[in-house]
Amino acid sequence: MKYTDQGVFLHRTPYSDSSLVVTYYTRENGLQKFLFRGGKKKAHSVFPMAVSELSFYGRPESELFNLTTVESEFSQSFQFDPIKSSIAFFMAETLRKCVHEGDADLDVFEFIVDYIKELEATSDLMLFPVSFLIGFSEVLGFKPLLESTNAHVFNLDAGTFQLVGSASERTRRGFGVDIIASLLFSGTLPLNTTKVAREDALEIMLDYFMIHVPHFKALDSYEIVKEVLHA
Repeated sequence: MKYTDQGVFLHRTPYSDSSLVVTYYTRENGLQKFLFRGGKKKAHSVFPMAVSELSFYGRPESELFNLTTVESEFSQSFQFDPIKSSIAFFMAETLRKCVHEGDADLDVFEFIVDYIKELEATSDLMLFPVSFLIGFSEVLGFKPLLESTNAHVFNLDAGTFQLVGSASERTRRGFGVDIIASLLFSGTLPLNTTKVAREDALEIMLDYFMIHVPHFKALDSYEIVKEVLHA
């Protein structure tokens, strides 16, 4: 049978001299892998976070559909920007560690596409990965709860900002926590954020994901993003 679907490109592995096995997060079918024959010659269409219209065929019970065409949904020039493409790689790796094959979720898909469009349009990138993680935690159902702007202790286990810490739970405090709290409360940043504070905010959110997403491990792309954003 022939099918069409929208998909966000996440990963590829070599299959033969000319073909690839490619992984997409799709609108209708969630995380899916495809055999893309001749895909190595079409590398321009398979880059991290590319949003495309996919045409493919195969039997419903097949573990690997055959991908035939990949058509871009909108302008995606971020692939040519070294900083934005590094962020896209970070987003793609995060998604691969948070979603599972066959789990379709329209809210997750639309969130991803909206953030890709924002990445394409924005020039304000320093805290883009932190903002992405905060937004993604919301759509996955474990967004940190900020009850008061005076709460400056982030309880990673409970997912709440508190006035005081706890000896029995993992908590963080400092300028990185203040950045996260400010983004949660108003979408704005504290004045005069430093490189160290921005790095800390990203590290805290990744620690938070490791606690609340089963099997979420350290990201290979973390050091690259940290380097290009905070050099």
